[in-house]
Amino acid sequence: MNRKIFLLSISLIAGCANLSAVRDISSQLLTAASSWDSVTGEIAGSCRRQLTLNSQLTDCKIETQASDGLSAANGVLISYFKALKNAASDSNFTIQPGLSNATESIAKIPGINADQVKAASGLFGLLARLATEKMRESVLHELIGEGAPAAQTVISAMNEVVVPQLRTQLDGEGLQLQGQFGRLIHEAKDRIEGNPSKLCEGSSAAKFSGTGFLLTQEYCRRQAIVDQRIAALAAYQATLKSTNDALAELQSSKTKLGAAALTQRLLEIGAELEDKVSALQKAFK
Repeated sequence: MNRKIFLLSISLIAGCANLSAVRDISSQLLTAASSWDSVTGEIAGSCRRQLTLNSQLTDCKIETQASDGLSAANGVLISYFKALKNAASDSNFTIQPGLSNATESIAKIPGINADQVKAASGLFGLLARLATEKMRESVLHELIGEGAPAAQTVISAMNEVVVPQLRTQLDGEGLQLQGQFGRLIHEAKDRIEGNPSKLCEGSSAAKFSGTGFLLTQEYCRRQAIVDQRIAALAAYQATLKSTNDALAELQSSKTKLGAAALTQRLLEIGAELEDKVSALQKAFK
Protein backbone atom coordinates (compact mmCIF):
# COMPACT_ATOMS: atom_id res chain seq x y z
CA MET A 1 0.00 0.00 0.00
CA ASN A 2 1.54 3.34 -1.02
CA ARG A 3 1.68 6.28 1.40
CA LYS A 4 -1.26 8.16 -0.17
CA ILE A 5 -3.62 5.20 0.13
CA PHE A 6 -2.31 4.44 3.62
CA LEU A 7 -3.07 7.93 4.91
CA LEU A 8 -6.49 7.88 3.28
CA SER A 9 -7.25 4.57 4.98
CA ILE A 10 -6.36 5.97 8.39
CA SER A 11 -8.58 8.99 7.71
CA LEU A 12 -11.56 6.87 6.85
CA ILE A 13 -11.10 4.51 9.75
CA ALA A 14 -10.55 7.25 12.35
CA GLY A 15 -13.27 9.43 10.93
CA CYS A 16 -10.89 12.39 10.50
CA ALA A 17 -10.28 13.41 6.92
CA ASN A 18 -7.78 16.05 8.05
CA LEU A 19 -5.05 14.34 10.09
CA SER A 20 -3.25 17.64 10.67
CA ALA A 21 -6.13 18.63 12.97
CA VAL A 22 -5.55 15.45 15.00
CA ARG A 23 -1.82 16.14 15.15
CA ASP A 24 -2.41 19.73 16.24
CA ILE A 25 -4.90 18.93 18.99
CA SER A 26 -2.71 16.06 20.20
CA SER A 27 0.21 18.50 20.56
CA GLN A 28 -1.98 20.88 22.53
CA LEU A 29 -3.29 18.10 24.76
CA LEU A 30 0.31 17.08 25.36
CA THR A 31 1.22 20.62 26.40
CA ALA A 32 -1.79 20.77 28.71
CA ALA A 33 -1.02 17.43 30.37
CA SER A 34 2.61 18.46 30.82
CA SER A 35 1.43 21.49 32.82
CA TRP A 36 -0.68 19.40 35.20
CA ASP A 37 2.24 18.05 37.25
CA SER A 38 2.93 21.54 38.59
CA VAL A 39 -0.68 21.65 39.83
CA THR A 40 -0.93 18.16 41.30
CA GLY A 41 2.48 18.52 42.95
CA GLU A 42 1.08 21.40 44.98
CA ILE A 43 -0.99 19.00 47.11
CA ALA A 44 2.23 17.79 48.71
CA GLY A 45 4.03 21.10 48.20
CA SER A 46 1.46 23.12 50.11
CA CYS A 47 1.48 20.57 52.93
CA ARG A 48 5.28 20.77 53.21
CA ARG A 49 5.14 24.56 53.37
CA GLN A 50 2.61 24.26 56.19
CA LEU A 51 5.01 22.03 58.11
CA THR A 52 7.48 24.93 58.23
CA LEU A 53 4.77 27.16 59.70
CA ASN A 54 3.31 24.79 62.28
CA SER A 55 5.52 22.32 64.16
CA GLN A 56 2.45 20.46 65.43
CA LEU A 57 1.75 19.09 61.96
CA THR A 58 3.30 15.64 61.68
CA ASP A 59 3.93 14.66 58.06
CA CYS A 60 2.64 14.85 54.49
CA LYS A 61 2.45 11.13 53.70
CA ILE A 62 -1.12 11.16 52.38
CA GLU A 63 -0.56 14.35 50.41
CA THR A 64 2.65 12.94 48.91
CA GLN A 65 0.81 9.77 47.87
CA ALA A 66 -1.79 11.94 46.16
CA SER A 67 0.78 14.03 44.29
CA ASP A 68 2.88 11.02 43.30
CA GLY A 69 -0.13 9.05 42.11
CA LEU A 70 -1.53 11.97 40.14
CA SER A 71 1.89 12.50 38.56
CA ALA A 72 1.79 8.86 37.46
CA ALA A 73 -1.68 9.40 35.99
CA ASN A 74 -0.33 12.44 34.16
CA GLY A 75 2.47 10.27 32.80
CA VAL A 76 0.00 7.80 31.33
CA LEU A 77 -1.99 10.61 29.70
CA ILE A 78 1.16 12.25 28.33
CA SER A 79 2.20 8.96 26.74
CA TYR A 80 -1.29 8.58 25.30
CA PHE A 81 -1.30 12.05 23.74
CA LYS A 82 2.17 11.43 22.31
CA ALA A 83 0.93 8.20 20.80
CA LEU A 84 -2.05 9.99 19.23
CA LYS A 85 0.26 12.59 17.71
CA ASN A 86 2.68 10.01 16.36
CA ALA A 87 -0.07 7.80 14.93
CA ALA A 88 -1.59 10.79 13.14
CA SER A 89 1.89 11.50 11.75
CA ASP A 90 2.36 7.93 10.48
CA SER A 91 5.08 7.29 13.08
CA ASN A 92 5.67 4.61 15.66
CA PHE A 93 5.72 5.63 19.33
CA THR A 94 7.38 4.60 22.56
CA ILE A 95 6.25 4.59 26.20
CA GLN A 96 7.75 6.73 28.92
CA PRO A 97 10.33 4.71 30.94
CA GLY A 98 9.05 3.55 34.34
CA LEU A 99 5.41 3.88 33.35
CA SER A 100 4.79 0.19 34.07
CA ASN A 101 4.70 1.06 37.79
CA ALA A 102 2.12 3.80 37.28
CA THR A 103 -0.95 1.73 38.16
CA GLU A 104 0.42 0.84 41.60
CA SER A 105 1.05 4.50 42.36
CA ILE A 106 -2.30 5.61 40.94
CA ALA A 107 -4.13 3.07 43.12
CA LYS A 108 -2.75 4.82 46.23
CA ILE A 109 -4.35 8.18 45.38
CA PRO A 110 -6.74 9.01 48.24
CA GLY A 111 -10.28 9.17 46.91
CA ILE A 112 -9.72 7.41 43.59
CA ASN A 113 -12.12 4.57 42.78
CA ALA A 114 -11.59 1.13 41.28
CA ASP A 115 -13.03 2.03 37.86
CA GLN A 116 -10.65 4.98 37.55
CA VAL A 117 -7.66 2.83 38.47
CA LYS A 118 -8.81 0.19 35.98
CA ALA A 119 -9.09 2.82 33.25
CA ALA A 120 -5.52 4.02 33.86
CA SER A 121 -4.27 0.43 33.83
CA GLY A 122 -6.21 -0.32 30.64
CA LEU A 123 -4.88 2.76 28.91
CA PHE A 124 -1.31 1.79 29.76
CA GLY A 125 -1.99 -1.76 28.55
CA LEU A 126 -3.30 -0.44 25.23
CA LEU A 127 -0.23 1.74 24.75
CA ALA A 128 2.13 -1.10 25.68
CA ARG A 129 0.46 -3.39 23.14
CA LEU A 130 0.35 -0.92 20.28
CA ALA A 131 3.89 0.33 20.89
CA THR A 132 5.29 -3.12 20.10
CA GLU A 133 3.49 -3.34 16.76
CA LYS A 134 4.33 -1.74 13.45
CA MET A 135 2.30 1.28 12.43
CA ARG A 136 -0.76 0.19 10.50
CA GLU A 137 -4.08 1.58 9.38
CA SER A 138 -6.00 0.65 12.50
CA VAL A 139 -3.64 2.06 15.17
CA LEU A 140 -5.17 5.54 15.24
CA HIS A 141 -8.62 3.96 15.27
CA GLU A 142 -7.71 1.84 18.30
CA LEU A 143 -6.10 4.75 20.11
CA ILE A 144 -9.25 6.83 19.69
CA GLY A 145 -11.89 4.11 19.98
CA GLU A 146 -10.38 2.25 22.95
CA GLY A 147 -8.00 4.78 24.45
CA ALA A 148 -10.09 7.95 24.52
CA PRO A 149 -12.83 6.61 26.87
CA ALA A 150 -10.16 5.34 29.28
CA ALA A 151 -8.32 8.67 29.12
CA GLN A 152 -11.59 10.49 29.88
CA THR A 153 -12.09 8.33 32.97
CA VAL A 154 -8.56 9.15 34.18
CA ILE A 155 -9.25 12.84 33.58
CA SER A 156 -12.47 12.62 35.61
CA ALA A 157 -10.45 11.16 38.48
CA MET A 158 -8.05 14.08 38.36
CA ASN A 159 -10.93 16.54 38.40
CA GLU A 160 -12.58 14.82 41.34
CA VAL A 161 -9.36 14.41 43.34
CA VAL A 162 -7.10 17.35 42.54
CA VAL A 163 -9.52 20.26 42.80
CA PRO A 164 -11.03 19.53 46.24
CA GLN A 165 -7.80 18.22 47.77
CA LEU A 166 -5.67 21.08 46.53
CA ARG A 167 -8.28 23.66 47.52
CA THR A 168 -8.30 22.16 51.02
CA GLN A 169 -4.49 22.31 51.18
CA LEU A 170 -4.30 25.88 49.94
CA ASP A 171 -7.06 27.04 52.29
CA GLY A 172 -5.18 25.37 55.14
CA GLU A 173 -1.95 27.04 54.08
CA GLY A 174 -3.71 30.41 54.12
CA LEU A 175 -4.89 29.78 57.68
CA GLN A 176 -1.39 28.73 58.73
CA LEU A 177 0.03 31.92 57.24
CA GLN A 178 -2.51 34.04 59.08
CA GLY A 179 -1.81 32.30 62.39
CA GLN A 180 1.99 32.34 62.14
CA PHE A 181 2.47 35.85 60.83
CA GLY A 182 -0.35 37.23 62.97
CA ARG A 183 1.49 35.94 66.04
CA LEU A 184 4.87 37.29 64.88
CA ILE A 185 3.43 40.72 64.09
CA HIS A 186 1.73 40.78 67.49
CA GLU A 187 5.05 39.89 69.16
CA ALA A 188 6.56 42.88 67.36
CA LYS A 189 4.05 45.00 69.35
CA ASP A 190 2.01 45.89 66.29
CA ARG A 191 -1.77 45.67 66.44
CA ILE A 192 -3.80 43.94 63.73
CA GLU A 193 -7.39 45.01 63.35
CA GLY A 194 -9.53 42.07 62.23
CA ASN A 195 -8.32 39.37 59.85
CA PRO A 196 -4.57 39.56 59.00
CA SER A 197 -5.44 39.25 55.30
CA LYS A 198 -6.86 42.79 55.50
CA LEU A 199 -3.29 44.03 55.93
CA CYS A 200 -2.70 43.30 52.24
CA GLU A 201 -5.59 45.46 51.07
CA GLY A 202 -4.58 48.85 52.47
CA SER A 203 -1.76 50.87 54.01
CA SER A 204 -2.32 50.08 57.69
CA ALA A 205 1.05 48.28 57.91
CA ALA A 206 2.78 51.59 57.13
CA LYS A 207 2.21 52.49 60.80
CA PHE A 208 3.89 49.32 62.04
CA SER A 209 7.38 49.01 63.44
CA GLY A 210 10.15 48.11 60.99
CA THR A 211 9.92 44.45 61.99
CA GLY A 212 6.14 44.41 61.76
CA PHE A 213 6.21 46.07 58.36
CA LEU A 214 8.70 43.54 56.96
CA LEU A 215 6.69 40.65 58.40
CA THR A 216 3.58 42.05 56.75
CA GLN A 217 5.34 42.28 53.40
CA GLU A 218 6.44 38.65 53.61
CA TYR A 219 3.00 37.51 54.73
CA CYS A 220 1.29 39.32 51.85
CA ARG A 221 3.80 37.90 49.36
CA ARG A 222 3.11 34.34 50.48
CA GLN A 223 -0.65 34.87 50.69
CA ALA A 224 -0.69 36.32 47.16
CA ILE A 225 0.83 33.09 45.86
CA VAL A 226 -1.83 31.03 47.64
CA ASP A 227 -4.63 33.27 46.35
CA GLN A 228 -3.24 33.12 42.81
CA ARG A 229 -3.17 29.35 42.85
CA ILE A 230 -6.66 29.04 44.28
CA ALA A 231 -7.92 31.30 41.51
CA ALA A 232 -6.04 29.22 38.91
CA LEU A 233 -7.88 26.04 39.91
CA ALA A 234 -10.68 27.20 37.62
CA ALA A 235 -8.19 27.30 34.74
CA TYR A 236 -7.02 23.80 35.69
CA GLN A 237 -10.58 22.49 35.59
CA ALA A 238 -11.09 24.23 32.26
CA THR A 239 -8.06 22.45 30.76
CA LEU A 240 -9.45 19.12 31.95
CA LYS A 241 -12.83 19.92 30.41
CA SER A 242 -11.31 21.03 27.09
CA THR A 243 -9.22 17.86 26.99
CA ASN A 244 -12.30 15.76 27.66
CA ASP A 245 -14.20 17.67 24.95
CA ALA A 246 -11.43 17.07 22.41
CA LEU A 247 -11.44 13.34 23.12
CA ALA A 248 -15.23 13.26 22.80
CA GLU A 249 -15.05 15.02 19.42
CA LEU A 250 -12.49 12.55 18.15
CA GLN A 251 -14.67 9.63 19.20
CA SER A 252 -17.82 11.05 17.62
CA SER A 253 -16.16 12.20 14.41
CA LYS A 254 -17.08 9.04 12.53
CA THR A 255 -20.81 9.62 12.76
CA LYS A 256 -21.51 13.15 13.95
CA LEU A 257 -19.03 15.45 12.24
CA GLY A 258 -17.70 15.93 8.76
CA ALA A 259 -14.03 16.72 8.30
CA ALA A 260 -14.51 20.50 8.12
CA ALA A 261 -16.72 20.57 11.24
CA LEU A 262 -14.30 18.40 13.19
CA THR A 263 -11.34 20.55 12.23
CA GLN A 264 -13.18 23.72 13.25
CA ARG A 265 -14.26 22.29 16.58
CA LEU A 266 -10.76 21.04 17.39
CA LEU A 267 -9.37 24.47 16.55
CA GLU A 268 -11.84 26.05 18.98
CA ILE A 269 -10.93 23.61 21.74
CA GLY A 270 -7.23 24.16 21.06
CA ALA A 271 -7.63 27.92 21.44
CA GLU A 272 -9.41 27.42 24.77
CA LEU A 273 -6.64 25.13 25.95
CA GLU A 274 -3.90 27.55 24.99
CA ASP A 275 -5.39 30.35 27.09
CA LYS A 276 -6.02 28.18 30.16
CA VAL A 277 -2.65 26.44 30.04
CA SER A 278 -0.97 29.84 29.89
CA ALA A 279 -2.87 30.87 33.04
CA LEU A 280 -1.77 27.66 34.80
CA GLN A 281 1.87 28.09 33.90
CA LYS A 282 1.85 31.61 35.34
CA ALA A 283 0.11 30.60 38.56
CA PHE A 284 2.06 27.42 39.28
CA LYS A 285 5.57 28.38 38.12
